[in-house]
Amino acid sequence: MPTSVAAIDESSPAASFRYALRTCETIDAFRALEPQWRALLSGAEAYSPFISFAYCEAAVAAALKNGAKVEVATVHGARDLLALWPVAIMRKGAWRTARALGCGCGEEYGGPLIADTRRAELYDAAVQAVLRIHADVLHIPMLQNGSTLQHALDAAPQSWVQRALPQRWRVMPGYSINLRASPTWNDFLATRHATLRAALRSSAKRLRREGEVSFGWCNSAGDTERVLKWLFANKRQWALKRGIESPYLMDDRVRDFFIDLAKRTDLTTLPLVAYVRVNGQPVAASVNLVGARSVEYLITTYDEAFSVFSVGNLLIEYIAQWAQAHGLDFDFRPLHGDYKVRWADRETEHESRIVVLNARGRLIELALSWAQARRVYRKVATLVMARLK
Repeated sequence: MPTSVAAIDESSPAASFRYALRTCETIDAFRALEPQWRALLSGAEAYSPFISFAYCEAAVAAALKNGAKVEVATVHGARDLLALWPVAIMRKGAWRTARALGCGCGEEYGGPLIADTRRAELYDAAVQAVLRIHADVLHIPMLQNGSTLQHALDAAPQSWVQRALPQRWRVMPGYSINLRASPTWNDFLATRHATLRAALRSSAKRLRREGEVSFGWCNSAGDTERVLKWLFANKRQWALKRGIESPYLMDDRVRDFFIDLAKRTDLTTLPLVAYVRVNGQPVAASVNLVGARSVEYLITTYDEAFSVFSVGNLLIEYIAQWAQAHGLDFDFRPLHGDYKVRWADRETEHESRIVVLNARGRLIELALSWAQARRVYRKVATLVMARLK
C-alpha cells in the first residue's frame, strides 16, 4: 500500500507550499495517484511525454518487476497539486540511486511535472520536494542548459567530479525543429537546404519503383508489436555489426516496455510507432512520444538494404509533417547526428546532473573518478597504439 508523509516547509515563499512523499510498493498504489496526475496534466500548458501517466505507469510496472522502489515527491498549494516528481530507486553498491521513471534505455529527459512552467518558484519547490526521497543520489539526465529546472538545481548539492569535468565531456548538443513557427509544412521545408529538398523528392520517387510504398502510424497494439519486434531486432544487428555498446538493445526489456505501453494507449489519438513499408514489410520505423508541445523522436532504425533510398529521411519527413499539421514541434533529442543538423533549425545544449542527497551519496565520487580514469586510459592507449602502427 502507498504511504505518504507531508510537511510544511517554512523556508518556502510565504510558507505557501506543502510537500509530500508517497512510496508506491505496488502498481495499484501508483494508480491511486491517477486522478490527481491527470488533473495536473490537463491544466499544464507544457510537459514532456515522459511524464505522462500512461508512460510512467508502464515504467513503474517495469521498475517494480526489477526490484526498484518507486517514490513520488509532490508539491501542494492551498487547494491544488502544483508539481510532482516520480523516481525509481535502486541500490547500486553502497548507495541508493534514484533515476527518472523510464523504459530502460536511459535516454529520457528527467524532471518534474509542473502546473505552470512560467513560475520559477514551482521548480524551486519541486527540487525541495525531491530532496526528501529515500535515496543517496539522484540522476537527472539530459537537462537543458539555461532551463528553469537547471537554475533551480544549482542550489542543490551536486557531484564535485561531474561538475569538474571539461565541458566537452559533459555537454551534448540537442537538435529540434520549431515547426509551430511555420504556417505550413512547405513554409518550413523552404528554409532547408535545396539539396535536402531535392534528395527527398528523388528518394521518394526511386523508392516507389521498388513496389507498394506506405507511410503511417501503427494504429493497433498488434501492429505496433509486430513493427517493434522488427525495429529492435534490426537495431540490435546494426549495433552488433559496428561493435557499438548499447546494453538496452541486447535484451528485450525496452522493446517489451513499448509493447506494454501500446496496450495502455489509445493509438488512434496518441500514436507511438511510425513506419515506412515496402510491399507490406517495414524498411524504417521509429518510436515517438507525443507531448503537449512536441514529438520526441526517441528510437529509430532502417533496413540497410534500403539506405540508398534514404528511408530514414523519408520517415523523418512523414513524422515532422504530421507534427506540423498537429501544431507540434519535432525534437531529435541530444547527441550529434549529421542528419539532425540538416533538418534542425534550433540547437540546444544538454548535460546530466547528479544531485548528492546525503553524506553516503558522496561515495559516488569514487566511482565517477574511477570511470573517468578508465576513460582517459582508453584514450591514451588508443593514441599510443595508433602511433605504433
